[in-house]
Amino acid sequence: MKKTVIFVLLASIFSSCNLYQNYALKQMKQLTSAGMTQYVEVFPNKNKKSVSVTNTIDPKKKNLLLIHGYQGSSYAQWSANVEELSKHFNIIAPDLNYHGSTYFQSDYSVEMQVDLVLDLVQYCSKSSGNHELANQKFVVIGSSYGGLVGARFAEKYPESVSAYVCLDGLSGCFNKSFTDSVAQSHGFPNAIALLNPTTGRQLRKLASLEKPVFVPNFILKQVAKEHFGANRNEKIELLEYLNNHEAELNNHNFQWKCPMYLVWGENDKIIPLSTAKCLKQKYQIPEDRVFVYPKTGHILNMQNPKAFNKWVIETFSN
Repeated sequence: MKKTVIFVLLASIFSSCNLYQNYALKQMKQLTSAGMTQYVEVFPNKNKKSVSVTNTIDPKKKNLLLIHGYQGSSYAQWSANVEELSKHFNIIAPDLNYHGSTYFQSDYSVEMQVDLVLDLVQYCSKSSGNHELANQKFVVIGSSYGGLVGARFAEKYPESVSAYVCLDGLSGCFNKSFTDSVAQSHGFPNAIALLNPTTGRQLRKLASLEKPVFVPNFILKQVAKEHFGANRNEKIELLEYLNNHEAELNNHNFQWKCPMYLVWGENDKIIPLSTAKCLKQKYQIPEDRVFVYPKTGHILNMQNPKAFNKWVIETFSN
């Protein structure tokens, strides 16, 4: 009885605290500790664009452009990576529109996000005083939805890209019916509902696609409300755009002038390994540029940050 009372008391105390906000602040501090600063360009009507960049650019280091995935942000996706990667690279990590600290009225196209990334590279180069960054080349790493943005960025702005890494990404060869079927097997009507949970219970199903997640429900409720609830309608429109242009996006043949790499989690339930195999064949990617990590799911850099960091450093730092 005494233990039960204590448990209820502790649960009540912690549920009244916003643990999600504390965790988000911790993630942002990890970027600061890695020697990065967030720059936010503010416009009328509360519109803003956000990007994080290495404070002191080392001309001896190569440059990384890290493009987060759907429901991610510069700090939410890359906080586990930047401390180690910043020892070897200069880093720019933008917030895509309707994610992180970026919000402005626009259409919901991939092209909009691509041009935003270039705009943020130029903005942070000027704001940080590192003007040379705007004219240098980047190793572009795009995760999931950010993989599609990165693929088009590498094609549209080849002068800014030395290599493109598709990290469990959307770069064609994807059929939404697969993710819809995964969603339906877990009680959701479609992938859009799966990727935009509104309750702790729904979030637990999403987070447990690859392996069970043991997190108290009150924390998941906070995350569902504050993280997934932010700009919810706009983020849903981003997916609706992909659905409405699925054939067009899959039929597009990217013309890259840089080497492409495929990095995948073997157990990815959102964008399956079969997508990577299709991309490898479609673009004739050499075997030594394809990397599949066992016992890893959709967000490889967060689920296995040591392996991801090691691969990036070994592949691109020299």
